[in-house]
Amino acid sequence: MGPKVKSETAIVAKTTTTKTPQPSKSYTTFETVAKRSLDLIALQAPVERIMALAPTTPPIDLSDMTRAAVVLAVAAMDAYFTDVFAERFVPFLKKKGATKAMVQLLEDAGLNTECALELLAMDRPYRRIRKLVEAYHQHITTQRHTVIDELFLAYGLKDFSSNVEKLKRRKTLLKSLTTLVQRRHCIAHEGDLNAHSRVRAIDPAKTKTRIEDLIAFVSGADELLQRQLPI
Repeated sequence: MGPKVKSETAIVAKTTTTKTPQPSKSYTTFETVAKRSLDLIALQAPVERIMALAPTTPPIDLSDMTRAAVVLAVAAMDAYFTDVFAERFVPFLKKKGATKAMVQLLEDAGLNTECALELLAMDRPYRRIRKLVEAYHQHITTQRHTVIDELFLAYGLKDFSSNVEKLKRRKTLLKSLTTLVQRRHCIAHEGDLNAHSRVRAIDPAKTKTRIEDLIAFVSGADELLQRQLPI
């Protein structure tokens, strides 16, 4: 579990473990962006009150602040999972060796025989390996938990997302996450318009809860990864 984000709401759920692993660098970055997402929602009501004192024509719909928060939060999660995978790759490789899934991933990333021979002559071959992994995952979107599960099979972790849900003791955590990601897609690709080309209503309070669920999921994921191999 990562450290708490300083905000009006405690967004990282408590766990029953007596010793909490230190968060990864990737989580620390995620946490910063997650706070910005929550701050956007927290600012909407005060800004609405200020705008009500001097209404504009036509009126400005400030609900887009909540929509922006959704996009920002999901982007933070996406970046976290690709970043933490690359962050852990070399330490795992050094300590536990390559799994079959890792070997296949490296082949897909371009580590062929010629590249492997080049590594033998390098001063820092592991740095090249990490760069290959980072480049390979730049075009992978980790917004669905099924994709996240497939990604971490390389570390020998099965049913990763379900195990995070169990760790957080939240039976509907993945369902909430899926709902938020689907809303993000509607916002990003359709402008959050319905079939009649009208803007769909969005509830700041409910959206805030969804984002808190996303943060709980990422913090649980980081805790599981740190338990497997502290770095």
